[in-house]
Parts: sequence; structure tokens; C-alpha cells
Amino acid sequence: MNVKIRGKSSIVAALRPFTRIGLTPPETTYFNEIQSTVGNDPRVRIDPLVQLPGGNYLITLHVQGISKARALATLLLPSATPGAVRIFVRVKTSTGRRAMPITTGLTPKRIAALYRSAFRTNRLFAFAATRQIFALTYVYPVFKVGVIQFPNDDLSDYYGNYNNVTAFVFQDVLRKQINGTTIQFSSTLKKART
Repeated sequence: MNVKIRGKSSIVAALRPFTRIGLTPPETTYFNEIQSTVGNDPRVRIDPLVQLPGGNYLITLHVQGISKARALATLLLPSATPGAVRIFVRVKTSTGRRAMPITTGLTPKRIAALYRSAFRTNRLFAFAATRQIFALTYVYPVFKVGVIQFPNDDLSDYYGNYNNVTAFVFQDVLRKQINGTTIQFSSTLKKART
């Protein structure tokens, strides 16, 4: 191949066909979703992603406060399977003890209270409430309106970023139903410009 190089932009243009494109593995995307949402809290620390024997992965969260840790253990998906890998999620207290999910007394009001306990210090959380519609009670965790964005080799985005509404990223990593109660992930109202 003969390429006349007259400047830096010509070099970049000449090398483009030879640039290798690699996609971010699904386990890294899932880790970044947890880091960007649940990890947006001064009382939560997340260890680096760990590969387990057999090709699965582990994400470990360290949480200050046993009630907050147990609430998160109850609300987070304990595992996810994006693509061909399985990712396990573990919650530990700041002292290293594993926090076990709450399994009894999970009424809609109690679930809303768990959201408040789990996310009270999270910068993206607004509030949690229940609402009854046609004799069914739903839990609405409401997150601040916004977009979660991180580098991800996403070919559908011009800059290769992952972009999603904050409430929907929380929906990806949290349980969508608890004890028969459906969780409706929501965003705060955007303030109108005056």
C-alpha cells in the first residue's frame, strides 16, 4: 500500500483501516453499571472485578452500616448473566462480614423503607414510595433525573460510550420484583426552564 503522508491527519487516516476494534466484555459493563449507580455513595466501596475459576466473576461491595448493607443485599440482583458469563454480587459490611438479604416481612411499605435505608446517602437517589393501582401495590424508587455515562467501546455511540437514564441503570442491577411486589424504577421530574 502506498500512502502519501502530508501531515498528522493523513497518518491517522492511513492507520484507520488497521485499527483493531475491541468490545468491552459484558462483565466489565455490568461492573461499571454497579460502580456508577450503587457505588455513587460515600458509604459504599466496590472491590475490583474478580474472575473466579471456571470463568465466572465476582463483584464485592463493602458497605458501612449493617442495616444499609442488608438492605442492599436484599435489593441487588445476587447474580446476573450478561452474555455467556455469570456474575455474582456479594455485599459485605465494612468489617468484612457478609450481609445476608432480608427474606421475611417484605411488604411493599417495608420494601420502600429498604430503598430509603440502602440509598439514603446515594447521590443519585431521590425517594421511594408506594402506590396502589387497581388493587395492586407497587414500589417506586425514584432517582434523580440524569444520564449514566462511561467509556464502553459501544459501537452505537459516536464516542463509544455507554449512555442510559439513571433509573434504568439502577433497574439493570436491582431486583425488579420482591416477594411478589413489582418495582417501578422512576426518575424525578425535570425542572422546567423559566
